[in-house]
Amino acid sequence: MEVTKGGVQKRVTRIEAYDGSAWKLVQSFAPPMSLSVTPSVTGAYNGSSPGLISITSSTATATPVGGTGPFTYAWTHLSGDTLTVTNPNNASTAFRASIGPGDSRSATYRCTATDSLGTTALGSVDITLSNNSGA
Repeated sequence: MEVTKGGVQKRVTRIEAYDGSAWKLVQSFAPPMSLSVTPSVTGAYNGSSPGLISITSSTATATPVGGTGPFTYAWTHLSGDTLTVTNPNNASTAFRASIGPGDSRSATYRCTATDSLGTTALGSVDITLSNNSGA
C-alpha cells in the first residue's frame, strides 16, 4: 500500500491505532519479495598432489528483490553430498569439501532470506567440486 504525503509517495508497512493507553498494530503489509541466487558454482583442483585436497567453490550470492531490510540469510542442504558452507548466515558464501584424487562432490543448497517484516523468499544453487589430480 502506498500513500502520498507532501508530494512524495511512501510505502505503508503497518497501520497502528491508539486505544487510549497504547498504540496497537491493526494491520501490517509485507512488500512482495523474491530472491535471486547464483545458479551454479564450481571448484576444482588440477594439481598433482596425492591424497585428499580441500576444495572450495567460487562464491554463491543471494540477492533479495523487494522486501524490507535488513535481511537475514540461512543456507541449508537440499540434496546430494553434504558440503561445508563457509558462511551459512551471509548473503554470499562458498562451499568446501575434502576430496580424493579423481573424485568429485555435487549438491544443491537452498538460501532462505527473511526481511525485517518476516517475509521469506527462497533460492537454490547447484555446486560441483572436483579433484582432477591423478590417483
